[in-house]
Amino acid sequence: MKLGVDIDGTIKKTQQAAIQVFNEELGKNLTEEDIDSFYLDEPYGLTQKEGKRLWRKLEHRIYSLGVPIEQAAETLSQLVKDGHEVYFITARPGMKHIREVTVNWLKKHGFPYNGDNLYMNSQDKAKVAQELGIDLFFEDAPDHLDRLIHAKIPTVVVDAVYNREYTDIPRLTHWQDAYGIISDLQD
Repeated sequence: MKLGVDIDGTIKKTQQAAIQVFNEELGKNLTEEDIDSFYLDEPYGLTQKEGKRLWRKLEHRIYSLGVPIEQAAETLSQLVKDGHEVYFITARPGMKHIREVTVNWLKKHGFPYNGDNLYMNSQDKAKVAQELGIDLFFEDAPDHLDRLIHAKIPTVVVDAVYNREYTDIPRLTHWQDAYGIISDLQD
């Protein structure tokens, strides 16, 4: 199977890293439990425009920090060994320095990055998934989930506080569960 895999919030604890960096930048002390939305502008008292601007300023630090979600690298590496193809499809901007930090992070944490399976600046992940012939997509962000579902791309929602309203599609709470989800789809 061809597996599409988002990065932020799906294989990486990006929200945790972003909160740390936003706290440092804004002199706040918010925790993950304080934030139940995908975007950080509202919890930090910023307008959408201010939040977007601050994210752009800090994104290199945010993407450099952060740890993988437990068992994500091991599970995806095993799935590749089992004959599946993994494509990292992210909305992160394709700017050289962001691509570099992304590639370095994937390599550092043992993800099955092969030099050709990273698709940056994928604002319409459903379109990219269709072009690549993705059989199953792992995603956490509500706007991307909506597009993937609308395009009839088989999708697994990676559990987060901000996506609990998606109850009609498979939900991944632990990466080891991916084996069973994939097996069920292949039957």
